[in-house]
Amino acid sequence: MVDFLSVLDPGSDREVHLVIADRGSYLRLPAGVPLAGRLAPLAELLQGSGEGDKPFSPGSAAEAIALETGDVATTVWTHSPADSRERRGRWGLDLAAAVRAPVQHAVGDAHRFQWATELDVRLDQQLIDAKLDFVNTHCAELLRLGEDDEDALLTRRIHSVERFFSSTPDERARLFALVNSMSPDAALVPDPWEFATSQYEIERLDATAAWVREHLDPAAGRVIEVGACEGALTRRLLDDGYSIDATEPNPTFLSRLQSLARPHENVEGDVRIHPHSFEELTTTRRLTGSAYLLIELLYYGQNLTLLERFPTDRVFVSMEPAELAEKVWPAAWSVEQELELVQPRVETVVGGRAYLRKRGSRGVLLRRR
Repeated sequence: MVDFLSVLDPGSDREVHLVIADRGSYLRLPAGVPLAGRLAPLAELLQGSGEGDKPFSPGSAAEAIALETGDVATTVWTHSPADSRERRGRWGLDLAAAVRAPVQHAVGDAHRFQWATELDVRLDQQLIDAKLDFVNTHCAELLRLGEDDEDALLTRRIHSVERFFSSTPDERARLFALVNSMSPDAALVPDPWEFATSQYEIERLDATAAWVREHLDPAAGRVIEVGACEGALTRRLLDDGYSIDATEPNPTFLSRLQSLARPHENVEGDVRIHPHSFEELTTTRRLTGSAYLLIELLYYGQNLTLLERFPTDRVFVSMEPAELAEKVWPAAWSVEQELELVQPRVETVVGGRAYLRKRGSRGVLLRRR
């Protein structure tokens, strides 16, 4: 309700169907029903225990919508695939794929981005009062939840301006992958970080390859690239004549990375592809090389004491500066060089659907003492 009160507004003079997914409920509200009458059945549902409810899946919700609306022209309003609340983001992604009607996504809690929206509705004071009254009366438990709970009703999630946008299937998938970039869902689409098209990412990758060239002769031995993703940096290093062991534990990214070792990909150079994780490379799957590359990798809470087990004397690390500043390197390693690879930049994503701040990248070259 906090994202869609403008859709329920009786002033729009439209029939509204409510799909309450968690409760498995479908409510049909004819045009002309006043706002209080539209909110009352929703409040009644929230007051119930929900015991015995059979929630809708996106597929079953789409079937119910099709059955109830028939041939009547319909617009489906749902959550954004880029909502920071993962359940809502997944619902918005899957429902939009399942329905056979135009979809409008509420921006919702997608605070990492600024949005190019198609419909912004500024609530008048009456609607704001109705929203706050509903939240305070019927959602007290959600108001008590902590900041990290995706069900918590935080100030930023109770909108006075409700914003909506449409999207193509590819845009939806890319938005979902981008907002879940720290999870396996990042691999939902090829090149989720837009390495091939983002001027920021191209500059970062080119600067990283130049940094490696500055310190490392291709003839010195194999380079171990940890977490190579789909090979955007790997390709650059191969073009520079390096022999590379590229590792990637995500099976979807790994399958794309493996194309570099196939002749039909027209990639020249010596590359071997491995499924090993950072942790495996320090224990059972150690690979010997002239250097290890940990490029934009150390965001996942890795145990840095494991660096001592890498069979190499040099490690290249890059991260956003604030994260890098918090790292404490094991005593066996000293910092030989630290440099800026790319400055922060505000850049559009997903074909201009949204924009955000890219935080910059800083490199540290570690050498074993």
